[in-house]
Amino acid sequence: MKKASLVLLILAALFFTSFNAMAACAPQVQTKLAAAPYDTLNAVLTNSKVNSFKNKLNAVVDQATYAVLLTEANATATLIANGRIVVTTPDGTVVVDTSKGANNTYANFIAKTINENHNSRIAILDAQIYDCGIGLETKTSTSTGVQEVYLAKRLGAYLDSAGTVRLSHK
Repeated sequence: MKKASLVLLILAALFFTSFNAMAACAPQVQTKLAAAPYDTLNAVLTNSKVNSFKNKLNAVVDQATYAVLLTEANATATLIANGRIVVTTPDGTVVVDTSKGANNTYANFIAKTINENHNSRIAILDAQIYDCGIGLETKTSTSTGVQEVYLAKRLGAYLDSAGTVRLSHK
């Protein structure tokens, strides 16, 4: 009986630890947000800016409303040197990618031809799956071919978001 109780106690502790680990951010995310190179990106993607992206993404229903989101993305990308904004739906469909220029249209968004699906990009995936809604990554971009630093933030609540906004620079 003692063994069974001990096993149940250990299983409960493991479950509680696993549950809490999934509820937070990936390790060291909060620490890295305050340090270079992520601090610059985080200073641009404020809560207010994230809310603005969420509202504009939720409003997209045609080319006119898409243009409003695209204008916000282009303006935000220019706030840092070599900035780039990617906005996705929760499943990784690219809505806007400021590195794609004229390819950014409502018709291309609907056809899913602005850029390849970004659901496997670590920063975007982490922003969607972790409770804190933030993902970080540094890697060579498949779109631009150069090393980029990425900060992604979820646009809404866990399992109820409009998507993700990701800011990067070279």
